[in-house]
Amino acid sequence: MVSKILDKLPLRTVLIVPFILQIVGAVGLVGYLSFRNGQKAVNNLASQLMSEVSLRVEQNLQAYLTTPHQINQSKLDAVWLGLLKMENLSAWEKYLWRQVQLYPYINFTSVGNKDGDYRTGEKLSNGSLMINVSGKSTGFDFYSYNTNDTGDRTRVATVVKNFDIREHPSYQNAANVGKPTWSSVYISFLEPTLILSALQPVYENNQLEGVLISALRLDHIGRFLNTLKIGKSGQAFIVEKNGTLLATSTAEQPFRTKDNKKELFKAEESVDPSTRATARYVAARFRELKEIKTSYLLNFEIDGKRQFVKVLPFQDGKGLDWLIVVVVPEADFTKEIEANTRTAVLLCLAALGVAVAIGILTSRWVTNPILRLNTAAKNIAKGEWDKTVESERSDELGELAKSFNSMAQQLQQSFETLENRVQQRTAELAVAKDKAEVANQAKSAFLANMSHELRSPLNAILGFSQLMTRSQTLSPEHQENISIISSSGEHLLTLINNVLDLSKIESGRTTLYPKKFDLYRLLNDLEDMFQLKADDKHLQLVFYRSADVPQYVETDELKLRQILINLLNNALKFTDEGGVSVRVSKQSSGRNQQAEGERVYLSQQLITTEVPPCNNLEISQLSQSKNAILATQNDEAEPASSFFLHFEVEDTGPGIATNELHNVFEAFVQTQTGKDSQEGTGLGLPISRKFVELMGGEMSVCSAVGKGTNFKFDIQVIAVDAADIESPKPTRNVIALEPNQPTYRILIVDDKPLNRQLLIKLLNPLGFELKEATNGQEAIEIWDSWEPHLIWMDMRMPVMDGYEATQYIKSTIKGQATAIIALTASVLEEERAVILSAGCDAFMRKPFREADIFDAMHKHIGVRYIYEDRGQANLLAIKEGDRTMTAADFVKLPESLVAELKLAILNADIDLIDTLIEQIRLKDAVTAGAIANCIENFEYDKVLKLISQAISHE
Repeated sequence: MVSKILDKLPLRTVLIVPFILQIVGAVGLVGYLSFRNGQKAVNNLASQLMSEVSLRVEQNLQAYLTTPHQINQSKLDAVWLGLLKMENLSAWEKYLWRQVQLYPYINFTSVGNKDGDYRTGEKLSNGSLMINVSGKSTGFDFYSYNTNDTGDRTRVATVVKNFDIREHPSYQNAANVGKPTWSSVYISFLEPTLILSALQPVYENNQLEGVLISALRLDHIGRFLNTLKIGKSGQAFIVEKNGTLLATSTAEQPFRTKDNKKELFKAEESVDPSTRATARYVAARFRELKEIKTSYLLNFEIDGKRQFVKVLPFQDGKGLDWLIVVVVPEADFTKEIEANTRTAVLLCLAALGVAVAIGILTSRWVTNPILRLNTAAKNIAKGEWDKTVESERSDELGELAKSFNSMAQQLQQSFETLENRVQQRTAELAVAKDKAEVANQAKSAFLANMSHELRSPLNAILGFSQLMTRSQTLSPEHQENISIISSSGEHLLTLINNVLDLSKIESGRTTLYPKKFDLYRLLNDLEDMFQLKADDKHLQLVFYRSADVPQYVETDELKLRQILINLLNNALKFTDEGGVSVRVSKQSSGRNQQAEGERVYLSQQLITTEVPPCNNLEISQLSQSKNAILATQNDEAEPASSFFLHFEVEDTGPGIATNELHNVFEAFVQTQTGKDSQEGTGLGLPISRKFVELMGGEMSVCSAVGKGTNFKFDIQVIAVDAADIESPKPTRNVIALEPNQPTYRILIVDDKPLNRQLLIKLLNPLGFELKEATNGQEAIEIWDSWEPHLIWMDMRMPVMDGYEATQYIKSTIKGQATAIIALTASVLEEERAVILSAGCDAFMRKPFREADIFDAMHKHIGVRYIYEDRGQANLLAIKEGDRTMTAADFVKLPESLVAELKLAILNADIDLIDTLIEQIRLKDAVTAGAIANCIENFEYDKVLKLISQAISHE
């Protein structure tokens, strides 16, 4: 029925009505979205403003509240160093008087001892400096004295009767807590301000000697809040979790005077309407303010006007538990947005009227020719090539009709030809696909076999070399031989990795592993690494980076490092005089001028023969992967932080002949200079170029015979923040297991005896119980009867491989408690997922580092070690005859005896030290003799360092 009705309607009507409906819908949608976007903008702006304000308040609170505890710590240090005594507080007066002048936000700093003596250095808001005294000398009355320019008392300003610091809540609170804490907020009786005191108890021989106090004026926090610009009429205030108002950005004081007595009050009782209403809403919103553990963004109404509220809890870890509240009226933001919304609606209505009028006029002129062309197009889509368009018009639409008829004939001919070509090409692609699959399978098998057969024996060579270098009994000659073996093994590993890398690239298995890292540190490490080699050849090595190169970037760090190492190795190897330069810059429109400036600078640094011009011969061919990346970038905009870094490695060596330049990036191909040196494999440059292309860049080379060579490449990176960078962890050698641990049972499964022997020699000296198995079947039998804590599992073995053995063990309830770590020589990254899916808890490649072995055991079964600390002499030892004593010897002694010895040394109590050494002699005569020898030679610091290390390991 509807179709019949539409068929009777004129085409002009059918075209105009939908067009008008679309315009009306678009205008209405724009108006609605304009309104909604205005509301959303208000919410976002309010949220951002309150978040920024609350963050600033939180940061300033942390700065304010850190200072009092730092002051207490400095006083405590003076006590520990013997500069000040808790029993003689008279010597503290000028120290406290001087100390209070150094910190603008501190009201007073004081000390009270267990005898009730009390001294204070105080600074009033008018700048006056006071010394307050109480205790036995004043009959426990509080005297406040004015002072002269040298800190001496002058006249009495205030006297408070019956003041015993020991009965003060601050002193009792510090004594009860026993560690740094805060007092309750109270009102100063000398000045109109709230005071918050940082408390530090002082102990000697576990006896309370007194309390150190530093008082913070909270009116400084109120002044800071008053400086904040919070919209037009917003405000911020701080309350305790019980609702007490502490500070506010308004002019209101956070205390009141009632019956000539100052007292605190709750924010719900504030005279400011906004503060009062906000506090009441927050109290009603949360059953108890103590339940607020995280920040909340809320809104409510005051007299029908919407208010935005941000509530942020603040804790400092020393007892403070406050709330930061920021409130901003919605009206501060909406006035201008509402005006913009009205303007947008009016413009939309005007556009609607104009669009409707133009649509009606245009439809009258184009209706009939379009309908005919539409009909002809439908016929062609159905394959009716013999249908043509009839048109008697001679204008553009008439010409279009004639062209349309000609196009239909050509399409018919092309379609028939295309069908034949598609059939042909499909058959060819099927054959090519089969060949490619066979080739990929062969490459995968090659990678797996090469990885296992080459890296497994290298694991034994490098591992045993590491073990032997730690031996203290080898002669210097044998140590040199071991170093040669290790160096050769590392060189062989590099060659193997190059071959495997090239194979992985060609088989399409190489992928990027982006990482956020410090680019400056990478460049510095490379400069340190090659500086010695440059010095040996009397060459200059210069690194230069432009000022706009960011320090922290994200890309594949390992591949970038390998590229630069390959280029620097070649440059230093083939250069006999002059030097090598490395230049790094951020690619930009002015790149050529910048590079020229760097060239002038570096040519002055190298002081050598003329630098080869880089424009006389250059190879710059984009790979298929690079073209694909650039094509994608044409369609999609790059992130704002993504850019290209430009690297150049230039030397003053013999250069490369023109006829050899086109072959330098071919695998296993060397230039004549490389052949003459009889070094290298011809793989470094091809691998480096493939890595550059994988990282979205290109590599080129320019050279002149007798003048030098310059390799240039660009890579795409992303700039990141310093906070995203993980600091590298220093490597430390394990020297022993911490005491009081269970005896761990470790099962080593590997079909290669040398690999098993390597782990046995590494773990056996530390006290582990070890067993070994040659295949998965033996491993299951030993596991079932012996129940090891951890299994080192090789994955490729005869009889039963590691995959099947792991699946069997992990399928049982008992096996779930056994940690299994895979050891494999595979270099394929996808092998990790296969191994982990078999049930292994972790994955480690051969050759491995011994530090990785120990770290994995600590992570999965909780083994704790005593480490060699190279920076602070963890191996610091005291020798008594042939006996070397370390921190482990102190761990074996009773904790109380070690603590008393430390205290006696700090106090230089020789009689007590001798008594404690005799007590130690009853338990360990050798250790006692070593300590006595150190004391006789005044080497107290060595004993104290060993004690500190022993305590830190407990």
